Amino acid sequence: MPKQELKSLFQRLRDHLPEGEASAQQKMLMDHIQYHIHAVDEPDPVDQSLRHSVQTLIEDLESDHPKSAAVAKNILETLAAIGI
Repeated sequence: MPKQELKSLFQRLRDHLPEGEASAQQKMLMDHIQYHIHAVDEPDPVDQSLRHSVQTLIEDLESDHPKSAAVAKNILETLAAIGI
C-alpha cells in the first residue's frame, strides 16, 4: 500500500537525519511533512503544499545529508505514485 510505504520512508528519513543535526528550516519542513503522513484510514489533509515541502527539504539536504536527501526523493516518488 503506497501510504504505508510513505510512512515507512518518512521514518527512514527521520532515522537518517537525527534532530540534533537538522537545521531550523529542515525541522519545520519535516514537521510539515509529518502533518501529511497520517493514519491510512484518516482523510487526506486539504493542504496541497506537501510536494513543495518535500522538494524544498531535498534541496536543503542534498549537500550536507545526501542519504537523507535520497530518502526524501523516495518520498516524493511515492507521493507521485499515489497521485499527490
